[in-house]
Amino acid sequence: MKPSNSKPKRRSCDACHQRKIHCDSISASQCDWCKHQGLLCTFNRPFGRRKRSRGIGPMSRAQQDLDPSIPGLAEIGLIEFPINREIQTMPYLGLGGFYFNGVHLGGISSNQGIPFFSGQGEEWIYAHAGSKPTSSPSCPVNAPTQVKGTWELPARAVVDTYLSNFTTSTKRYVFPIIDEASFPDVIEKAYNGNPDLTDVICAKACILAFTCIGVHMDGQLDLHPVQADQCAARAYRMMPVILANPCSESIQVCTMLCMYNIFAGNVAAAATYLAVAYRFASMLGAHLSPLSMDCTPTTGSVYSSQHYLRRVFWHCYMYDKDICMRAGYPPIIDDDHCDLSLPPGYKQIDDFDRFKDGTDLIPGDMRLTIIKSNMIRGLYCAKAFRTSEVELLKHIRELDDELETWRMSVAPQYRPNLASHYRMRLDPDWNKSKLCHVLVIHYEYYFLLALIHSASGRCRIPTSGGEVDHRASVNSCQCLALQASRATLANLPVVSQVLNSGDFWYFIQYPMSATLTIFCNILTSPLNSRAEEDLELLQRVPRLIRDMCAPNLGPGDTLRIRQVEQFVEELLRLGRSAVHKATVGG
Repeated sequence: MKPSNSKPKRRSCDACHQRKIHCDSISASQCDWCKHQGLLCTFNRPFGRRKRSRGIGPMSRAQQDLDPSIPGLAEIGLIEFPINREIQTMPYLGLGGFYFNGVHLGGISSNQGIPFFSGQGEEWIYAHAGSKPTSSPSCPVNAPTQVKGTWELPARAVVDTYLSNFTTSTKRYVFPIIDEASFPDVIEKAYNGNPDLTDVICAKACILAFTCIGVHMDGQLDLHPVQADQCAARAYRMMPVILANPCSESIQVCTMLCMYNIFAGNVAAAATYLAVAYRFASMLGAHLSPLSMDCTPTTGSVYSSQHYLRRVFWHCYMYDKDICMRAGYPPIIDDDHCDLSLPPGYKQIDDFDRFKDGTDLIPGDMRLTIIKSNMIRGLYCAKAFRTSEVELLKHIRELDDELETWRMSVAPQYRPNLASHYRMRLDPDWNKSKLCHVLVIHYEYYFLLALIHSASGRCRIPTSGGEVDHRASVNSCQCLALQASRATLANLPVVSQVLNSGDFWYFIQYPMSATLTIFCNILTSPLNSRAEEDLELLQRVPRLIRDMCAPNLGPGDTLRIRQVEQFVEELLRLGRSAVHKATVGG
């Protein structure tokens, strides 16, 4: 029999488990680490008997009852994701999470960009559908491509061909991936320079990164086929030299590798290269707008070096805000330290019909990207999760006004519309860049409108007196988010006709976000007259996703595509279950 004065077993919550910090008191509701951070423990259990979970860890009763409207007490769970061979946990709050009526339903996998449900979200779904979501097998962590063969650079004829394709197409006005004025010198240096010199190594990495993008944009050449992943693998091996030498070539390498990884669906890698590209560009002052930017480019050059760097800044800015929403990472670029004044006459859509040197046509619309940045700061940063419901709804109204001001500034023939009967109309006579631009601004508008108003899901509609009733405001927000999501899926058939199949991972965030919003509405209003119509919309999504894919996918992409399809199919199953449960009175 154990002596009565034996010490109690040490206990710790999930958050401090990996920090080896413990609470000696069995009855304590908070461990030392959580007390220091001002957080509630997620679960008290004896140290050494930690249980692995699928998503958000078990929550204490106190945390389940936590009111997210109280400043400083937003919910924090634990999200598991693979790093190397182990499962690591980290506090998860805000950006990338999704909520409905005050319930934290889940988040977005930072590794794969595919949504998952939290433990609290699973219980909420079970209450409405009578069934819990089944988990699909996780995808393996992206492993670096192994270099094959002995070649160092692709044949020079390959690079010359891709350069000719780029400089004679409209893509040169949309994607500032290379400094055209100096790139011929970079090619010469890479192929004929002293291989031991640092600037020659940087030039070689620049050639390899450019070839990656060339293969993505134009496909493989018939006479000299080159694998994009092999070029990327060789460029990766030169990164130690790139990181130690901020220069024009290094900026181009990191910008192109960021772009390559975004379109390959490797968001974590893209975020890393973006961080380096922006840091190098800011060292050269690209985050500020020099007076010379207002001048016409000098004769014989498309863009001056300063003009080129400024375009790189906008490219980085766009990808930074996109990555925030795709993977839940905080932004790298702080708007307060940047000059965000746009070039005079920026983004007249008809400019796509009459390209000329000096035209600035960054993908999408930078005005929308600035609104997206304001949305992240106002609604989805950690500070925003500590604001009151009144402040949250105020920010939603202000952002909605900004977005509507942008929409009304777009010419009527290109303007997005929320009417239920509206379908996007693309003129086949438009060039490819214009088709893509009109398509992207429609989906960006629907995406932003839904995200802005979905933030109202953090409000918990009161059921008793003594509080301000925000029911009307929240219901209005949810209706707008729902309508924007329906418009996203209804116009999805247009996507596969316009975008390249290689753009799939860049575009997938739009239908995935929309399906979640529609799914939540089906579960809370299963007897609504439009519930069956919404189920039909969801039913078409897996086939439309498959239509957007490249015909020959590698094993990794095939598994990830299947996981996306399974996730949507699971939402469809649960939605039908909710409708059946409500119909039979269960």
